[in-house]
Amino acid sequence: MSAPDLNAETMAQFRDAGVEQHSTILLGAGASITSGLPSWDEFATSLLIDSGAVDKRSAELLLARQDPIIAVEAARAADEATWKQRLRDALYKSVGTLASLSPSPLHLAAVGHYLERKDRRSLVTLNFDVLLETVLEDETKTVPIAVTNTDKRKGEHSVHHLHGIITPDETHDVVLTLNDFTTLLEKQDAWQVNYLRTAVTKGSLVIAGTSYRDPDLRQWLHAALKSKPKDHKAFVLLAREGFGVSKKDFGELEQALSSQWRAVGLHPVLMQDHTDAAQIIRELNHVNKKDYISPQERCRLIWESHVRNFEVLQQEYVGELSKNVEELKKCFKVETLDATIWISNGDGGLVRWASHDRIYRTLQALRVVETGHDSPWIAGQALAKDTEIIRDLSHHPTRRWKSVVAFPIPVAHPTLPLVSSAVLTIGLPKEKELYEGDSVNWAEVVGDIADEWTFRLYEGVYSVEDA
Repeated sequence: MSAPDLNAETMAQFRDAGVEQHSTILLGAGASITSGLPSWDEFATSLLIDSGAVDKRSAELLLARQDPIIAVEAARAADEATWKQRLRDALYKSVGTLASLSPSPLHLAAVGHYLERKDRRSLVTLNFDVLLETVLEDETKTVPIAVTNTDKRKGEHSVHHLHGIITPDETHDVVLTLNDFTTLLEKQDAWQVNYLRTAVTKGSLVIAGTSYRDPDLRQWLHAALKSKPKDHKAFVLLAREGFGVSKKDFGELEQALSSQWRAVGLHPVLMQDHTDAAQIIRELNHVNKKDYISPQERCRLIWESHVRNFEVLQQEYVGELSKNVEELKKCFKVETLDATIWISNGDGGLVRWASHDRIYRTLQALRVVETGHDSPWIAGQALAKDTEIIRDLSHHPTRRWKSVVAFPIPVAHPTLPLVSSAVLTIGLPKEKELYEGDSVNWAEVVGDIADEWTFRLYEGVYSVEDA
């Protein structure tokens, strides 16, 4: 399942759940890992190794056999004086600067949701980075306030950091080690628990991108949920991507996952990819509308329109792709390449609808591939990740193309959010390293072509006047 497969049943869970009154979006590590920052275990491993506390193998053994929050005490004990600098180094050494990081779909969705009704929306994070603030500043042209303590001043836009902040230049109020957590939990009136208690009293709480392993978050929510009104739900969005398991294994875990989260007072919503959670957040401001239809239903409208007009659209799309190829050959500086449009069928599959050099005669001739962050198909990965990607193809003696660029194509609805419902793929004759360094020259052209397909798909279902 990718965002186009979020169905009516899934989205109905958010109706009459307090979202309309107020909603607080709480993001965990899954949001920032997608942006290129290290996972919790990778971060802890770097701290242990860089401090000189242990070597790589010993660090992995420590983290495999005990809670990371006590393991990193060894890194802190190695040299307390340089601890804050080592935190900054470990978090950002693989990316360099904040400017080199791109906000993830979860960051973008959370800020978009907030800005639609900022008087009734709040942003909270467990992450140390300030990527939410980066998106807010880009969107509002104002400088948001990163809040790590309720005594600090607040600006027009604020992001509350429950565990403090680490930027390449500063470190504030970091909660990371066992001592940090224990000290914080000793506080009977910590601002964090009061903030979460207020959040669930006002409306709904939506938690995304976290494994819920933080002892303070568990205790804070346990305390906060005691006072929430019955019609206000606290959701936890659980993506298979965050568990690192196969679709089959996740299916076998679903019932147990749902039961355990309900037992602690949270309402679990299971999905496949982190970007599914981003799509859900984009939908929240719309789910209580009478004319609301789910992302899956919107994608099926597009698919069914294509099925009805199969022969006409085959001819039309091949012609348009042929024009695209001529533009793309110039910007990629190649003599030959392949351009293909893939369309979601709203039923878990992505269909290779048309290529520039062939016309399919029947629906049965169209290849259907699976989607997901771990799909064996690059087009399926791009749809699930909701971002452009470039990958090398495995070597095969009959394969013409060495690498593929894939751009997701978001399709609008007259009144509802965009949903990435299709993918444009470009097969290239050389490995990706030959093109990655020149992306400034081709990314804009490919993006413009993808935008044309966005409008073409929209126009095929809705009238231009609806836009």
